[in-house]
Amino acid sequence: MSSRRTGAVTYGQLSVLRSLETHGPDHRSVANLISVWEVPFGVGTAQVMDAWLQLVAAHESLRTTYDLSGPAPTQTVHPYRPSKVAAVELVEDSFEAAYRLAAESAAEPIDIEAELPWRAFVTTYQGDALYLVTVIHHVAADNGALRVLEEQLGRLLDGGMLGPVVQPLEMAQAQHEESGSRSLRHWTEVWDRLTPADRDPGDRSERRRASLYSLDGLAAAQELSDRLKISVQSVVLGVGALALARLKRTEQVTFALMAANRLDSRWVPLVSSLNQFAPVTITIDEQAHPLEYLRSGYLQCMTAYMNGCYDVDALKSSLQQAGRQETDPTAFAKHFNFLGDVDAEPDVGSALRTGIQWRASTQRSGPNFHLAVATGKGILIGVGASHDYLEGNLPAVLAASIEGGLVNISKGSQACLGEVSLDNPWRVV
Repeated sequence: MSSRRTGAVTYGQLSVLRSLETHGPDHRSVANLISVWEVPFGVGTAQVMDAWLQLVAAHESLRTTYDLSGPAPTQTVHPYRPSKVAAVELVEDSFEAAYRLAAESAAEPIDIEAELPWRAFVTTYQGDALYLVTVIHHVAADNGALRVLEEQLGRLLDGGMLGPVVQPLEMAQAQHEESGSRSLRHWTEVWDRLTPADRDPGDRSERRRASLYSLDGLAAAQELSDRLKISVQSVVLGVGALALARLKRTEQVTFALMAANRLDSRWVPLVSSLNQFAPVTITIDEQAHPLEYLRSGYLQCMTAYMNGCYDVDALKSSLQQAGRQETDPTAFAKHFNFLGDVDAEPDVGSALRTGIQWRASTQRSGPNFHLAVATGKGILIGVGASHDYLEGNLPAVLAASIEGGLVNISKGSQACLGEVSLDNPWRVV
């Protein structure tokens, strides 16, 4: 950890960097990921600061800058030096107050070419440590990496040890020693099946997100998952595609799935960004049987995920050589992301449970539609969209339609998709 080292970037890091080029220099803050981790009762501010710096010392991605000046980006790992972790006194003892602090910090871009790819604060109330708030650039961490950091933070605060870790430069070396030709061939062959309208929309209108939390929705999705022996997330994606296609009066929708690329146990504890886009085009045939439609969508998703680790620059060259149109592997208008576990169960009286919770966004570039799903005791369904793509309360209508579709398909005996109702009388939008 004492020497400075420079090497190639991983496929996941490269994918993030090329994706940011699509957003443009004025929208770099879109890459900042927010975390608000609760501090156990009785743990002091200094102990939290020390634990975070131990994580910085252990994980090279948190000590890395990037050189983007050449045709191929490189990463440079810097020796560990203790950094400042500020303590911020909140005006109230609440998660919301800590999150507001995180959001304010995340609105400012992180210069990954010149500075560490993170910011951290210990929030306090009346002197007691409440939360560790972090803002980490997506090139340094994805959702899987954030879960690793949260688990390791808890272990350190409990007096435990980190144990062995794996580093991005190790993954970069392994990837460059392997042949990625299978995935490149796959995407080159299927690229012309993508829906042109679902590529980069150039939409600069305001984004916002409508979310709901549903116990019945999860029960229905799980029942369909168990009956068909397919994943819950593919069930939700299939119903989401059906709802969106009906709303937009189209028969095909291309989603960029987010491939986690953590199937190999060696890379599960890696703190870095392994995420890459794995696009699927879903055809909505209203004459198809609902269960066959869901099963077919699952197989498409699995094929996409299995080919989700690749060199985006090499794919772009392959697409150009094959004469394909729209050759940017990172430019997609519609994203789907399964986030895993919910951060916390919503309060009993929360709008998430009884109606719709809205959240504004400062994003004005990139995808203009994002369907995100997480699970706990219920299912969290979030529909993010631009005003130009889904005006008014349509994101809320779509989220409620997905919930209704899950329940109705699970309970119904429809012979075809055309008979599936997306009505949702129990959700107030």
